[in-house]
Amino acid sequence: MTRLTAALLLLSGVTACDKPSADTTPAPASTSATTPVASSSARATASASSAPVSPAATQSWRGTYKSAASTLWSDTQTTAGIGDGALALSIDGASGHVSGTVDGPLGPATVDGVVTEGTLAATLRRKDPSDQGFTGTLLGSVASDHVEGTMNVSLGLASALRTATFTLTPGAAP
Repeated sequence: MTRLTAALLLLSGVTACDKPSADTTPAPASTSATTPVASSSARATASASSAPVSPAATQSWRGTYKSAASTLWSDTQTTAGIGDGALALSIDGASGHVSGTVDGPLGPATVDGVVTEGTLAATLRRKDPSDQGFTGTLLGSVASDHVEGTMNVSLGLASALRTATFTLTPGAAP
C-alpha cells in the first residue's frame, strides 16, 4: 500500500468519525451505563475511604498524555504532535456524556463522547478547524479512581499519525 493510499484511508476514517449521526434523539440513560467499572485488581487496591459517586453526579478528571509517532508509517520530517500534554474530561453521570479539552502538542482540541458500562469512546476535534491540527479518536476505561486509555490522531492532511496514552485522576472541572 502506498503512503498516499494509506493517508487517504486514514483521512476518510477520521472524517467519518466527525459526521453527525442521523438520529439526534439521545439514547435513554441507564444506571449501568454510568456506573464505573474497575478490574478486580483495581477494586482490591481501592482505598476504603473512596466514597461511591452518585450515578447522577458529574465527575471531573484531569491528567496527562504522552504521544509518539504511530507505527503505520515513519514520518521523519516533522516532530509535530510528539510529547507530553494535558487532558481534562467531565463525565455527566446521568447521561454518560463526556466533554473535555486537550492541550499540549495535540491541542488545542475538544473532546466529545460517551461512557457506557465503564467504556469511554470520544472524538477529538480542533478548537479551530482551520488550523489543520490533530483530530481523531479517544478510547478508554473508567474506574472509580482513574480513567486510562489511548488516543489515535492524525494531522488534517494525514501527513503525521500519532498515538498517545493517558491516565486521569479525579480533579476540578475542565
